[in-house]
Amino acid sequence: MKSTRHGAMALVLAAASFSPSTPAFDLGGVGVRGQAEAAWQYAPLRDDTPFNPDGRILDFPAHTGILGLRLSPIYGSGPFTLRGDFWGQERIRSTDGDADFYTQAAALDWNVSDNVVLSGGVDIFKWGPGYIWNPSNPFQDQELNFEDRVFSYKRNGEVYASLDWTGEDGWGASAYTLNHKSREKVYGPDNRYDWAYALRLRKQFTSSDVALTYARIGDMNFVGGSYSAAIGDKLELHGEFSVRDRRRTALPRRIDLPGGTERFYVFDRDDRREWRPQFLVGGQYTTESLVNLIVEYLYNGEAYSEREFDRLEHAAGSSTPLLDSPLGPAAGGFLGTANTLLGRMQRHYLFARISDNHLIGDLDARAFLRYGIEDQGVLLGGLLRYPVLDRAAILMGGQYYGGASGSETRDIPFGFVVYSGFALYL
Repeated sequence: MKSTRHGAMALVLAAASFSPSTPAFDLGGVGVRGQAEAAWQYAPLRDDTPFNPDGRILDFPAHTGILGLRLSPIYGSGPFTLRGDFWGQERIRSTDGDADFYTQAAALDWNVSDNVVLSGGVDIFKWGPGYIWNPSNPFQDQELNFEDRVFSYKRNGEVYASLDWTGEDGWGASAYTLNHKSREKVYGPDNRYDWAYALRLRKQFTSSDVALTYARIGDMNFVGGSYSAAIGDKLELHGEFSVRDRRRTALPRRIDLPGGTERFYVFDRDDRREWRPQFLVGGQYTTESLVNLIVEYLYNGEAYSEREFDRLEHAAGSSTPLLDSPLGPAAGGFLGTANTLLGRMQRHYLFARISDNHLIGDLDARAFLRYGIEDQGVLLGGLLRYPVLDRAAILMGGQYYGGASGSETRDIPFGFVVYSGFALYL
């Protein structure tokens, strides 16, 4: 009955970006940046959550070792540029292990003229000024920019083609077509690929920028926009919004068997045609000593309402007694899927992050807090990074999932995660 699926809470220690900004070495004209890692992670399971009763649904080993290598080559010839971003890793556990390889980018850029670029291949799209979330991006990944946790740091890019135009006075426009698969957890684990098309208009001002986007993803329409502005040399303010005309959230549905005495639950996608808003507002402030503070509020209209979340927990409670019945496989499957949805199921969140690149000498320290306004759920974490030698670093960090009883973070199957490791920047 147990599942060994690695859900969204499984963390891999990784630096969010390469320290060097230029290629570390040259291979026959190909500039290459690289990163090698050896890491350890400790994440003991909770066995008393509504979705993992008595530890019967999930079976993840508490200790995991990770060996990883990332290479980002780039080659230019005349108007053409080839670029790639590849990641391979091996997970080592007490019972087994597995290897993964990801092509995050493998693309060709053709500078047709001084202001027109034609691109195609595989890539990941990072649009929007928000830190923890980018609602203005129709192709966003789960917390892709959130470098302190690196939930979505390693995953395959998507096949695409694009045409980008940059005009005078800061104007620009882009057209995209790509084969897109959403990775929003509340959509459920069985998302399909859809052909998507997007048009993006942007304007750069002296100390601010704005962008508007329209996208068609399968049979869903998307409209979004973003704005950011620098206020002096220390304060930056930003905001993002979007609306979708189809909700795709996975919600529990009760199945009544003939006779009316037995029932179980499954997940069905809510495909109602109605406009659902999402938005983020926030800002960041940097002190004279380069301590950086980010504060953001986000709202997700596609997430669970309080009533829907209560119904989900009720469905979990009704499924638990069925685990030892002929309906056990169906009940176990429902509870297993429910665990994969956890992470950002509520609609209202506050987020704060503080970082100091030189807390003590060269020690880079970061701490963050995410607070669920509706359920008082708390996610608290931090990361320490200390450079050694010329191109290496030691990393230590952790996260704690707590808050009020019955909150989403208390239902997450891990009470806490700690990790440490060594990163070598090639």
